[in-house]
Amino acid sequence: MEKRIFVISDLHGQFVLLQLLLERIGFTENDELYILGDIMDRGPNSIDIYYFVKAMDNIHMIKGNHEIMMRQSMLAALKYNDLDSERSNPYRLWKQNGGHKTVDSIREYLQKDYIPYEEYFDLKRMFIKELISFIDSLPSYYELDLNGKHYVLVHAGVDPEIPLEENDEEILAWIREYFYLNEANPDYTYIFGHTPCCFINEDHSFNIWYDPDYHNKIAIDGGLAVGNKGQLNCLCLTTGEVTVLKYDEGQPQ
Repeated sequence: MEKRIFVISDLHGQFVLLQLLLERIGFTENDELYILGDIMDRGPNSIDIYYFVKAMDNIHMIKGNHEIMMRQSMLAALKYNDLDSERSNPYRLWKQNGGHKTVDSIREYLQKDYIPYEEYFDLKRMFIKELISFIDSLPSYYELDLNGKHYVLVHAGVDPEIPLEENDEEILAWIREYFYLNEANPDYTYIFGHTPCCFINEDHSFNIWYDPDYHNKIAIDGGLAVGNKGQLNCLCLTTGEVTVLKYDEGQPQ
């Protein structure tokens, strides 16, 4: 079977949707999946996704702005030796962007309510260091050559006025309109998440957006961070096929 390459983005804790997607596309060990960041926050199962991604050699991930916010918050927690504090500025920013769901997921995973606090404190310290190391290991973008195209896979986009390699991780993880409304390197095809497609598409749908002006940008964030109206978009770069799972498909019946 021909090797297939898939791209998704912005899972935001929706582990069940990820599992359903892999089943629907018939994902095998011969295929590859690229996740363009933001597996964390807003949804209920960030830690499940984290461990699943770590265990899969053929799943590759880029750090998104939510992973960066989480790392900054956890570094502050270690610095001040206050792992459950909401007082630090990094934690407040992360919480405002759905980080409290990940904190809840960590507490549940570490069984906070069932073990002595001292034991929980030590386990959480080790786990936080593990998560920081994981995020530090993630690239800010990938480049792929496939079917005569040079793809740049990135979480948010690039500064279109400077070379790709000169972009810092904050730009790559946070930029919005200045990237997708302007011309970037015409020799590249950019695939990005971060900005839900409903904010880019003229019809406000969550479907994949193909740049109508410069024809070399593809937005795939289906808006799982927006609420219960979003969807998970999956693009197969090998065939161009799109697979969509609605938010409701991943929720308990």
